[in-house]
Amino acid sequence: MPSSPPPQLTNVAVSVDSTSIAIIKYNRPRAANALNVAVLKDVLSALQWAEATDDVRVIITTGEGKFYTAGLDLLDKTNQAEGATINDEFIDVLGKIHEAIINTNKVVVSAVNGPAPGWGTSSIALSDLVYAAPDAIFFTPFAQWGLCAEGCSSLTFTRIMGRQKASALILGGARMTAAELESAGLVTKILPKENFLEEVLKIARGIVKLPKGSLKTNKDLMMRGLRGQLLETNRVELEQLRKQARTRESLGAIEGFKEETERRKREKGASKL
Repeated sequence: MPSSPPPQLTNVAVSVDSTSIAIIKYNRPRAANALNVAVLKDVLSALQWAEATDDVRVIITTGEGKFYTAGLDLLDKTNQAEGATINDEFIDVLGKIHEAIINTNKVVVSAVNGPAPGWGTSSIALSDLVYAAPDAIFFTPFAQWGLCAEGCSSLTFTRIMGRQKASALILGGARMTAAELESAGLVTKILPKENFLEEVLKIARGIVKLPKGSLKTNKDLMMRGLRGQLLETNRVELEQLRKQARTRESLGAIEGFKEETERRKREKGASKL
């Protein structure tokens, strides 16, 4: 175990492998690991612990159950405010999570075990390595909900995949498979569904065997010209997100989603009678 034991959190399970690998697992499977303020605070606490723990050299994020994370929980009232589809607290904590990932010199790995809509897709572009199960699905319904890009995806997607693929995700609402994003460069490699996390851990164990100082230096060199751009993109995106969350089109889109969800529940209940 590392010198500082992992925190015990409600919505995120934090564990350690080989002393030097922190596994941060979104742990809200009944809600497809969707994000609310409480989940985000736990994610931030887990990242802060991993950053402050010198023994930890690799940080892996993954999901419990079938989903990686379903992104923003549109039906959770704790995420909302009067006249806004997303409240300031949610946006503030989200921004701090992005900053933590951008600023760390530790190796960050996304282990996408299943569907990853919204933030599940946008956030992985901040990782150093992204491994995906074959059935993982990726899409960013920003425009659909009257919102805007986050997770620095307005910058990272275009840099990694080119403007057209980025536009397909952000503007066109396209759904892409793990194979498509592996080809586009956003997914490092597709790994077998069976024992998926263990396969990711095998790679991480190989990384932690490498010289610590060399890893840190090379990560810093790779990020040196990019960190400032990412931090500025994060600031601008979240500033725009605050504005978009208060527009009529966003409020209307989310209200329409709620009504449609309720209608489906009623129909499902009636079919059981």
